[in-house]
Amino acid sequence: MKKILSVIAVSAFVLTAGVALAGGPGKKMGAGCPEACQQQIDDLNSSQAQQNEQLNAHGKQLENHEGRIKTLEADAYDPWYGRIGLRAAWMTQEERFSGTGADVDSDAGFGGALAFGRQFGDFRAELEVAHQAADLEDNATIGLTNAELAVTTVMVNGYYEMPVADAFAVYAMAGLGFAKYDVDDNVPAIDDSDNAFAYKAGLGVTYNFADNMAADLGYEYLGVADTDVAEDINGHNIVASFRYKF
Repeated sequence: MKKILSVIAVSAFVLTAGVALAGGPGKKMGAGCPEACQQQIDDLNSSQAQQNEQLNAHGKQLENHEGRIKTLEADAYDPWYGRIGLRAAWMTQEERFSGTGADVDSDAGFGGALAFGRQFGDFRAELEVAHQAADLEDNATIGLTNAELAVTTVMVNGYYEMPVADAFAVYAMAGLGFAKYDVDDNVPAIDDSDNAFAYKAGLGVTYNFADNMAADLGYEYLGVADTDVAEDINGHNIVASFRYKF
């Protein structure tokens, strides 16, 4: 009997020790990871999910920024602009007043221009309204004294710019339109005006002060078709302009 009781006591001790080593009653050991370790894994997974959400949000923001940058670059590359210009003008014409066909030159005259256009890379196109006036040299043969010549033009102009260094560029230009030609003299028979086809071509240099401001200085040849007042009308202009891009 004593042997049986001893065996029962030893077995109870072994079972009690086993439960204690296993963490107490009602607890089970995880498959390869204690509870604290599993909690850290869950926290890391949650943190990774948050970071993935933030990365996706940043990616969308970058896409939006890239789209805005492309739009701004496109607008900067193809801007609209306004131009104001001043010009010194010299004109020569073959007169029709007396039938002699004598050439009549003008003194140095002055004028101005307003234009509105758009730039497309190195090319730009504009609509220009300009006016210039000069005194004609007196000509006793045809009775021309104290006469003034005025030309008002409405033209479509095209320019091609070629960058050369830093902010400098050179350009070539051409234009087509019409001109209103007026001669005012103290002799009533010479006072007259007419409308005619006009064209011009020129060369010049551009300086870009900033992305939205530039200045042009160049030479333009102006030709006006035959009119009732005169024929072979030629104009030589030195033009200085300021452009504002927007």
